[in-house]
Amino acid sequence: MARKKKKAESEGGSASWMVTFSDLSTLLLTFFVLLLSMSSLNEKAIRSTFQNFDKTSGILFFKERQKVRKNPDMVMQDLIKSVKSVYIADVRRLDEVSQTPWKKDFKLLVSSGNALLVKKRWSPGDFSFIFGDQLLFESGSATLKPSAYPILDKFARFLNEASYKAYVDGHTDDVPIKGPEFSSNEDLALARGYAVLNYLSTQGKVPSTKLALASYGDTQPLAPNNTLEGRQLNRRVEIIFEKIK
Repeated sequence: MARKKKKAESEGGSASWMVTFSDLSTLLLTFFVLLLSMSSLNEKAIRSTFQNFDKTSGILFFKERQKVRKNPDMVMQDLIKSVKSVYIADVRRLDEVSQTPWKKDFKLLVSSGNALLVKKRWSPGDFSFIFGDQLLFESGSATLKPSAYPILDKFARFLNEASYKAYVDGHTDDVPIKGPEFSSNEDLALARGYAVLNYLSTQGKVPSTKLALASYGDTQPLAPNNTLEGRQLNRRVEIIFEKIK
C-alpha cells in the first residue's frame, strides 16, 4: 500500500509542471493580445485611458505631457493629410519624384505651380515642405494669396501643439529681377519668406521663439536653372520643421 501511495504522489508531481506552464502560456498570450490592441488605439483614446490612471494611481504623469510620442514619419503623414483636407494640392515626396527628373509627369507637377513637395531632412524627425512658385504668391509678388491661408493655418496649429520649430527660407531662380518693388532676387526671397513667417506669427499665433527666417536668393537651387521647370522649382518658399530636442 505504501508503495502504491508513493507511486501516485510521484505521478501527480511529474504532471504538476504542466499546470504552471499552462498558466504562463495564458499570461503571455494575454500580454501579446494587449500589445496588439494598444497598437491600434488612436491618441485620443490612449489619452483618455491614461487620464483615468492619473486620477487614481498618482504614478503616471501623462497629463503633464498631454501627447503620445509618435514616429516622425507618422507626424509627417498626419500633417500631409491635414493639408490635403483644406486645399487641393499635389503633395509629393521630393525623393520620389526626383528619381526620374524632368520626365513628363514631373514636368507637369512642377509647371502646375500647385505642387507641395515634402523633403526629409538630415536629422531624424526633421522634414520640410516646399511650396510651388504659384501656391503662395503671384509672379513677382510677395503678397500671400488668400488661398494659401488654410494651409498656413494647419502649419501654425501644428507648431503650436507639437515640439517643433520652423525655419522659413525664401529662394528664387537666377533670372535677374525686373521691377521697382525689389532690387534683387535676395530681396524678393526675403520678402516672401517674411510674408509666410509673419502670417504664422500674427494670424497663427505661433511663438516667435519657434520661428526663424532666412533668404538665399538663387544660391541654393534644387534643379538646374537652364530649364523652365528647373527655374519654377527653384522659385520657392521652404518651411523646415525641426524637432525641439
